[in-house]
Amino acid sequence: MFSAPVLTQVLINGLSLSAIYVLIALGFTLLFGIMKVVNFAHGSFAMLGGYALHYYFGEFKLPYVVAILLAGLTVAAASMVLEWLVFRRFYQKMFQSMIGLLGLDIAIVYSSVLVWDVYERSIPAAVDAMVPIGAVSIPADKLMIIGIAIVVLLAFWAFMSLSRYGLAVRAASEDIEIAEAQGVNTRRIYQLAFFLAVFMTAIAGAIYAQTYALSPFMGDRPLMVAFIVVILGGMGSIPGAALGGVLFGFGESFLSTFYGSATSTFVSFGVVIALLVVRPWGLLGKPER
Repeated sequence: MFSAPVLTQVLINGLSLSAIYVLIALGFTLLFGIMKVVNFAHGSFAMLGGYALHYYFGEFKLPYVVAILLAGLTVAAASMVLEWLVFRRFYQKMFQSMIGLLGLDIAIVYSSVLVWDVYERSIPAAVDAMVPIGAVSIPADKLMIIGIAIVVLLAFWAFMSLSRYGLAVRAASEDIEIAEAQGVNTRRIYQLAFFLAVFMTAIAGAIYAQTYALSPFMGDRPLMVAFIVVILGGMGSIPGAALGGVLFGFGESFLSTFYGSATSTFVSFGVVIALLVVRPWGLLGKPER
């Protein structure tokens, strides 16, 4: 049962899922940590990233790396219109944002149904080759997806850690009032954080749609994952979102492989419920004072 080939497959699947989940969760927690916005439209941006990749890679035949980066940039740039029209009305209004952005999510999903219909599409694999790893052959496109996700995450880490704007985003996520007192332009930081959040979410959605299936309703699963991972790691905690994504990705890969998807889902929600009872601020979150 726990043979080396099976465990290798579990490891690769865990890396793939973790990369997707970390990207999704970082986008979600970035908005909550800085703007106190609970983005129920998060899954819709992931879905739009899938459709953008479908056109850039599946229809226009652009190189895969170019196509997936363009998909993220296109959705993030287009979403700035929604930031101006909708999101900025809900900054620092956590409970109002839940209702307002749930309505936005429904509007985006059913607008997508009108444009693309309800049936599922498939996005072709980036590479058709197989890569032998020991006794197991792994699809090369899965390794490429893992590599792209890791590069995006490293770029995000470098931006947040080494750049002036990244430090401003981190300062705003810690305490927005102190950041303003130190001269941080919060309006610009809000826009930057929103762009980064949607960019990472759209890339994660594109990878997710290619791995599974693309439809206007595919965003429900990424939204659920974002909630689970962010609660696990700690609401508003960027390191917590990364840790939660890795734990959830490897946990799902292991449990679904050996015990089935139903057990995996049951355990995932069970752990979240238990954590909310024992440590409601999450693994790396901070308790409210």
